Amino acid sequence: LSIVSREQPLYRHHSCRSVLCVLTLIATMTSNDDDDSIPPPPSYPPPPLSPVGEDVEIQSTPVLERLNKGEAPESNRKDKKKKYILCAILLLSFVGVCVGAALGIVLPRQKSADVELGIYQALDGDGNIIDITPSSVPSESPSSVPSQSPSTNPSLSPSLSPSLDPTTTPSMSPSETKTLTFFAIGDVPYSDLEACLIPHELDKAANSGADAKFLLHLGDIRDGKPYVNSGGQPRPCPEYLYEDVATIFEKSFVPTIFSMGDNAWLDCEDPDESYTFWKKHLLTFNERKDLGWPELGATVSRNQDHIEMYSFVLKDVLVIGQGLPGEGWSDDHAWNEWNVYLDANASWMEKSFAENEFKAVIICGNSSKGWNERYFLRLEEVAKQNPDVPIMFLGDEHEFQEEPEFRGIPNLHRIALDDVVTPTLITVDPYATGTLNVFTYDRRCPCAGNHRPTELFTYTTGVCAGVCDTNDLCINEDASSVLWGEV
Repeated sequence: LSIVSREQPLYRHHSCRSVLCVLTLIATMTSNDDDDSIPPPPSYPPPPLSPVGEDVEIQSTPVLERLNKGEAPESNRKDKKKKYILCAILLLSFVGVCVGAALGIVLPRQKSADVELGIYQALDGDGNIIDITPSSVPSESPSSVPSQSPSTNPSLSPSLSPSLDPTTTPSMSPSETKTLTFFAIGDVPYSDLEACLIPHELDKAANSGADAKFLLHLGDIRDGKPYVNSGGQPRPCPEYLYEDVATIFEKSFVPTIFSMGDNAWLDCEDPDESYTFWKKHLLTFNERKDLGWPELGATVSRNQDHIEMYSFVLKDVLVIGQGLPGEGWSDDHAWNEWNVYLDANASWMEKSFAENEFKAVIICGNSSKGWNERYFLRLEEVAKQNPDVPIMFLGDEHEFQEEPEFRGIPNLHRIALDDVVTPTLITVDPYATGTLNVFTYDRRCPCAGNHRPTELFTYTTGVCAGVCDTNDLCINEDASSVLWGEV
């Protein structure tokens, strides 16, 4: 115990004290092990005499023989062996503790001793306190020459083979875009010339690279004026008119959805008959499976009382189809309760808002003119009740019109298409900031419009140069036919 003074830092650490205890224990256990002798065996009294005076024969045993020879019993030898083994274990433990003390105790204690002396003080090899305050001046001036010239050769030659075989499966699925893109058209065809041009324009749309999901026709598939024959009555709307329109739009590359217009319904001689023809050939046109169209990706719901009204949600955009034509040539027909019909449109709009989840809304209707004012008053209320939902009313008025903040409502936007044969590309980004950024459009390069008679457009310079060369394929068609297809 006197090896290390109690006043020295080494002794004050509990691990070092444990080492000293181990040394003491070893010394104690081995202090008498160097003498292999054993105390002399005790003397035994002579054996008693037999009753007849003869000695009794005592049988010898291994134990007695070892005792008579002065040897230790076997149990003592085993205990001695165990003692040596224990001493060896303790000695090895002592060596390990000493190494640990040298590496993990002495050095940290020396470091802590330095800290106790002061932030900038330490002990030298002789135990003297020295000052190690850092100097504000570098000990040596920096060299202007690098200590070693950089190597002009790479340390390793580049590998010509990839380290891993490329995987054919992406590490993660690409995020699906939330932008909805579609084409829209309206007020066509109004002549045999336009009926000839539209399939070529649909081919151009298919090859435009646009990721359009559907095509909307906003109504009016024939010219409504002049619609009165020589007898002062409206012309009939024969069934082949609707059949021909279906044939034209079979050229579309995406599902095509038709809205009801007044020209091929209320402006016909028999509105009930024309309505029946429209339902037969155009109502479920978008559901046709024989045209190879991709799936719409949404379920189209329809108003059971007015089946021309529809709605669906695609990519967080609610699309509502309304029956908003003009009033027609006369009130003397089955649809003369106009206000009731407008209320039915407004109720369908409100129902669609209430029953769906969405971020933006497109409302499709044939006309936004004054005779539908009753409907638009209801639309104003819905827009005000949903101030964070961008809403666009999309119609056609024979000339292009755009009206941000429609009817003074910040989140209500109106676009009216003109009567060109070239579909307009519309994009809806429901997550964009600001209504004007949510709804964007590309009118592309229109090739014909301004019906009565239809006017052909040509471009010799700029981005549209040569786009309308397909007009030459229809140049001989009638451009002024009132009821196109009529013989």
